[in-house]
Amino acid sequence: MVTIWWNAQGVIHYSFLQPGETITAMSYCREIDVMHEKLMKKQPALLNRHGAILLHDNARPHKASITDDKLTSLQYEILPHPPYSPDISPTDYYLFRNYELFLREKKYNNQNDIIKDFESFINSKNKDFFQKGIYDLPNRWQKVVDANGNYFN
Repeated sequence: MVTIWWNAQGVIHYSFLQPGETITAMSYCREIDVMHEKLMKKQPALLNRHGAILLHDNARPHKASITDDKLTSLQYEILPHPPYSPDISPTDYYLFRNYELFLREKKYNNQNDIIKDFESFINSKNKDFFQKGIYDLPNRWQKVVDANGNYFN
């Protein structure tokens, strides 16, 4: 499993879990720290304005009090994300959908090959790719409103 942090400028940080490893609130907070450090170096203006805006789903580690405390201390604004709504998460409806197309009919023998191919996918994308995924979010949210909260694809 890969965790990825990205915005309209591109990938900020990603990491792979070891086989059999699960993400916990503590490990998620460590990822937040790493991502935050990278964001400070890559795009300090996002943090200097009053903190970044974060959209993440409602998985248990994301909603834990330790995670809320971490994000509050970093002055991140959290966008609300309803349960089971991959249709309004740019990572789900855009980034991973494109990655899935990239992976079609590929087979891997080990995790290193998976990581190399993931890096190849990410490195093949320009800024326009990432902007499109993020800038489509308001349109997707409007579709949710227009569909009275029902799922769409």
